[in-house]
Amino acid sequence: MHWVRAAVLAQPEMVQQLVPAARERLGDAQAVLTGGSSTGSVYFAGYCVEMVLKHAALRTEGHSLYDRVRDALAPARARLAMWLGPVAHESYHSLEFWGLLLRETFRHRKGGVPGHVDEAVRRASRLHQGWLVALRYHSGMVSRVDAQAFLRDAGWFGARAHELWR
Repeated sequence: MHWVRAAVLAQPEMVQQLVPAARERLGDAQAVLTGGSSTGSVYFAGYCVEMVLKHAALRTEGHSLYDRVRDALAPARARLAMWLGPVAHESYHSLEFWGLLLRETFRHRKGGVPGHVDEAVRRASRLHQGWLVALRYHSGMVSRVDAQAFLRDAGWFGARAHELWR
């Protein structure tokens, strides 16, 4: 399996990889919930939402599918800070950060914010309250009912991944 690490390191993440990976993480979240881990399920589902929002924000900014994600991060943070002041990005995993960037990019680059983007920001803000990357270090923190609700919202993002930036 050492080849997997080498392959990942040799191929930097591009914008085109975000949506397929998001959908796979959503499937992982559903499988983990079926297996009995509510906390693990939310952990994976949060990554789905993060990647969908990241894809939408970067595409709205004008990035191509072949742009490297890493190269876009610091400029995205600078633009959002210019528009709203500093927003915590949590090592670029914050659902709130990516939702706000998506909304503000629409506002400043396209002249208005469509209803589906407002809805995405509202959902991202709510999900942000229950998800962070550090969830990976915890177990038994999320009830099954809360995990099911989180997955429903994550599924909303997964179903709209290609329309959020249009």
